[in-house]
Amino acid sequence: MITFNRSQVIGAEFPDEETVRFNGILEDHIYSMEINMDVHVADGKVLAIEGIMKRYTNFVCPQAVSVLQTATGMSLREDGWERRIMKEIGRKGCEHFAAIIIECGRCLDQARMANDMWQAIETDPGLDQVAFIEKWLAE
Repeated sequence: MITFNRSQVIGAEFPDEETVRFNGILEDHIYSMEINMDVHVADGKVLAIEGIMKRYTNFVCPQAVSVLQTATGMSLREDGWERRIMKEIGRKGCEHFAAIIIECGRCLDQARMANDMWQAIETDPGLDQVAFIEKWLAE
C-alpha cells in the first residue's frame, strides 16, 4: 500500500524568443505549491518569479513566498547555482519552493531544444528529428 506520493510537474512556454516561462507544481498529501518563473534564455537569469502556497504545514510557510524574490537576477547557468538556490531560497524560505526552482532550471536546455525543434518542424515537416537533436547537442 502506498502511504506517500509526491508529484512534481514542470511546464515551459516561450512568450518571446528571449524568455522561457516555467510553471512548476509540487503536490503531495501534505503540500501543494506552485512557482511561475520567467528566465532569460541566453544567460539563464531569473527575470520574474511568483509563488503560490495552496497547502502547507504551519502558519510560517506562506512567509516564504516573499523570499522567492531573492531569486530574481540569479543565473540558472552559473557554477553552483543549485546550492545557491537551496541556500538563499530553501534555507531562508522554503525547501519545497527551492526544489521546484531547481527542477525548472534543470529543464532549461530541454525546453530550449524542444522549442528549437518545434520551430524547425514548422519550416520542414519532414525534419529528421534524431539528426536535429544530435546537431543541436553538438552545437
